[in-house]
Amino acid sequence: MYLKYYKIKHEPFATTADPNYLFVGETHKRALERLLATVTKQRGITTIIGEPGLGKSTLLRTLLTRLEQSVNFAWIFNTTMQPNELLKYICRDFGFAPKSDNKSDLLIELYTFFIREYEKNCLPLIIIDEAQNLTLAALEEIRQLSNLETVNKKLVQIILCGQPQLDAKLDMPQMVQLKQRINCKAILSRLTCEETVAYIQHRLAVAGAENTSLFSHMALRKIYELSGGIPRLINQLCDDALHAGAHQKMAQVDTSIIRELVENGDVIQAPAAESKTFQPACQLQKNQVRRKKTVQKPGTAVNLNRPRIIEKYDFFEAIDLSELLSLV
Repeated sequence: MYLKYYKIKHEPFATTADPNYLFVGETHKRALERLLATVTKQRGITTIIGEPGLGKSTLLRTLLTRLEQSVNFAWIFNTTMQPNELLKYICRDFGFAPKSDNKSDLLIELYTFFIREYEKNCLPLIIIDEAQNLTLAALEEIRQLSNLETVNKKLVQIILCGQPQLDAKLDMPQMVQLKQRINCKAILSRLTCEETVAYIQHRLAVAGAENTSLFSHMALRKIYELSGGIPRLINQLCDDALHAGAHQKMAQVDTSIIRELVENGDVIQAPAAESKTFQPACQLQKNQVRRKKTVQKPGTAVNLNRPRIIEKYDFFEAIDLSELLSLV
């Protein structure tokens, strides 16, 4: 509905993991660089740790598009399986049906497949999503898979992608052998306030919006505070806000729209942040300049000679006076 009204070519805030919309914040950039280096150099096991909604799947899809070497990958989404079932699932996702249910036979079949892929100069890659749900026994099978190697390369690359519980599970004494084989650990954090603003404008630009300033600066700040810098929640809130803004024929979404969504119970707010990058008060980078004039409260006298500190935010081109008045 709002695409036509706001002159946007494509849906900007869909929750699908589209690599075209990847916003490379500081931790995402560092994680992508490390993943590319580890997989390309065939170092073996890598982990990606992050809260739900931080864009782990989008990051992985972007990784697959940026690998120069030919890749044959298996992407495992169901991680509540027993070890044998997991091995059979990996076989099927690589495109062949296992001939046996015996664990030893399954491992031999996979080893044979990895060697053939290596001979074809094709990189086998196993991606396990929601890896925090794997049993300890299943994680042990993953370690066994990583044992096949040449003198200087691992023949299969494995990415364990999961929530912080995965990190805790890998710290268990039973997992010491697996943990020692992890060559790289990438940790994703929530977006900062500045990154949240840039993220929203980036997605609008990629979607082909004629105007990427569809949210007032105060609305952007409120979106950050409610979403906690979690991309999935940012998408949901921005999408709902644009729908409401178009319905009310507003040229720009302001805080009244965000407030209405909250009051109607349409907003999923972020849980308490564990990451230190979250700024609850949304303390944007700012310059403080002295002005001789001040904003007058209705019905009060103004002392024009009294200097007052006015906050000017670097990355906003204009300040919405009506919203500032509502805060005074």
